[in-house]
Amino acid sequence: MVQPTPKTLTREDKEQIVEQLQGQIEEASVVGILDMQSLPAKQLQEIKKEMKEFANVRMERKNLMEIALENAEKDDITTLDPSEAMQPAFIFSEKDPFQLYSLIQRNKTSAAAQGGETAPNDIEIPDGDTGIGPGPMLGKLQGAGLQVQVDDGTIHVQNPGVIIEEGETIDDDGVEILNQIGIEPLEIGLDLKIAYSEGEVFTSDQLDIDTEQYRSDVEAAASGAFNLAVNAGVVNATTAPAIVGEASRKAKNVAVSEGLPVEDTIEESVGYAASNARGVDSQLDLEAVEESEDDDSEETEE
Repeated sequence: MVQPTPKTLTREDKEQIVEQLQGQIEEASVVGILDMQSLPAKQLQEIKKEMKEFANVRMERKNLMEIALENAEKDDITTLDPSEAMQPAFIFSEKDPFQLYSLIQRNKTSAAAQGGETAPNDIEIPDGDTGIGPGPMLGKLQGAGLQVQVDDGTIHVQNPGVIIEEGETIDDDGVEILNQIGIEPLEIGLDLKIAYSEGEVFTSDQLDIDTEQYRSDVEAAASGAFNLAVNAGVVNATTAPAIVGEASRKAKNVAVSEGLPVEDTIEESVGYAASNARGVDSQLDLEAVEESEDDDSEETEE
């Protein structure tokens, strides 16, 4: 697992580390506290390489981190508490806290359980063919509370079921079941616990948002506000073109329907009148009118 700097440090070493950390704290736009607990050193090196374009991770003794925070000239930086993590490390970045959290999450990978870990969420076995032949595993799956049966030489799970709930310890039987079925329930990666930016501190719960849903909500709210402002006649730089355009269309429709011969509507007015004339013509029986006129003429002559 990841370990901080060696235990043997001279006073000069400590002062140098604190000075370096202080400089990084003051220079970075965002300073965060990571929890490195249970993160293998090999995976950390790989993650650091992938993240080097947008972040720098540095792990030192907790007391040196605290001294560096106290010495740093940055508003309310001491609200960033390394004690939020079991095995803390600094992360420095120019990304905003939400972008940083999202990028860190993307760099996590799944991992198989070894036993003794805490389940990060409910671990569910899906229904279907496990691909495992009948034998001791049949009893273990049943013992885990799953409905199973043997079909065509393999064990089939009848209904999906949770075998380990969130927060429970993954025991050896659980490890065997998960490994046999091929489920990797753990996530390996950096865990951002808290981040500081421009005098504000954000916890992981605050940073963990669905950016796509957030963007969709903002767009829907903006659209609704725009429509409300236009319908209410609230004139500003954003709504003025739509309000003027709507007023122009309504004025033109009135001019056309009333037959007002103005330059912008003359063609539409003539077309509108012609259309009405055709409509009236289609509803009249001209032959009946002509016969009626002939009869009236004959009666007059008599």
